[in-house]
Amino acid sequence: MLLLVCGVLVISQAMAYQQDYCYADDENPYLMFATKTAYEFVHSKPRNPEVVPSCKPVQFWLLSRHGTRFPDKKDIAGMEHLPEVRDQIIRNHEERKQGRLCEEDLEKLKRWSLSVFPAQADNLANQGYDDMKFMARRFKSQFPTLLNKPYQDDLYVFRSTDKQRTKTSAKAFAEGLFGNDADKVHVQTYPNDTLLKAYLNGRWCQRWKDLVDNNNDTFREKSLFEMGPQMQNLIQNVSQRLGFNYRLTYRQINDMYDMCRFDKAWNIRDISPWCAVFSSEELQLLEYREDLQDYYNYGYGNSLNIKLGCPPVKDFMSRFREIEDGNVQPTGVFYFTHRKMIQLVLAHLEIAKDDEHLTHTNYMAMKNRKWKSSLISPFSSNLAAVFFKCESGEQNRVMFFLQEKLYNYKGCNVGLCNWSFIKESLKKLQTNVTSISAVETGMVPDSYNQCTLH
Repeated sequence: MLLLVCGVLVISQAMAYQQDYCYADDENPYLMFATKTAYEFVHSKPRNPEVVPSCKPVQFWLLSRHGTRFPDKKDIAGMEHLPEVRDQIIRNHEERKQGRLCEEDLEKLKRWSLSVFPAQADNLANQGYDDMKFMARRFKSQFPTLLNKPYQDDLYVFRSTDKQRTKTSAKAFAEGLFGNDADKVHVQTYPNDTLLKAYLNGRWCQRWKDLVDNNNDTFREKSLFEMGPQMQNLIQNVSQRLGFNYRLTYRQINDMYDMCRFDKAWNIRDISPWCAVFSSEELQLLEYREDLQDYYNYGYGNSLNIKLGCPPVKDFMSRFREIEDGNVQPTGVFYFTHRKMIQLVLAHLEIAKDDEHLTHTNYMAMKNRKWKSSLISPFSSNLAAVFFKCESGEQNRVMFFLQEKLYNYKGCNVGLCNWSFIKESLKKLQTNVTSISAVETGMVPDSYNQCTLH
């Protein structure tokens, strides 16, 4: 009997502790919010300049996602209902005495107000501008011999898609590199960009739309995961935690999750009261749900995705080959695009490739997965490739950086790759090479857009 009473007391104390948990007091909250993760929580911290013995960097090539943005109009429309939801949550706790948010989280929710408007939809946020500017400064300190030169049109190439968030990201990056001279920078943009938007433009675009992007089978694993016990329990737990006697809808869950992660991405030093809605495990479930979508939409889940990642890879391969042949090339090449292109390129290079596919049934087994969009495609995510000329050993070498961290490419020596090895590994990209001048004018023939997609 005594053991039974003690057991009941232990269970009661555990339940009370769960109810008394405060997100506001958590010193180590979960901050990985899939593709809406703040870059500040992911990128490599400043380091000493990269010194490669007997080697000199001669070109810096960068493909970057835009910085933190505002939601699109559809998501903002959903967020506009959150003040009503917030008021009901407060009534649930204070009047109906239901709900399990702690007092501090509830008070923060009371003080919260929606601070985004439809006119801002998809535009770059202030934090996104700062992220791009400071990223440029860190790269500049990392490669001073390459990026510390005054701006000249023949030394630096800037190109972005024709969206406000990418063009402004390019401007912020230029400010980080050149300071007051950033206004001299000419950012190339093309309405139908087959280099930075290969998934929307060119000969293979319609096939990808039909077979992948507009195909319900692409989202099958995500849908099955949503119908599974883990996500169904999440909806039930969140509904009860907020004091509702009925189950919230996926739309409501999504709106609260988006508000949580956008709030945090805009204000990295503040606490979003909407993150208190979810436990750490629930945030990881929501992260995995989005990873399932992107894995099949833009990643390894479909072979056509891998092919579509070819154009940017072929671009830096072509430029490096020009240097190898002794031809003059810009010192820095900077491209600004979107998460889709980042993920397609990573898949083409076999970066962040897991040994097994992500599915709706293997969430626990894939907790330490490589394909984690929070780490590979957060806001401002980037892939850099640096070409070196060396005096000893193989003359030409290459290094890759992901989120400013040296990436240990498979088959390379602690991240330092022989150019001959890279060429051999990616030799499928060497056929039908289009001249760089054609790429830069936007007059890209089908042979380039196809890459080697046969």
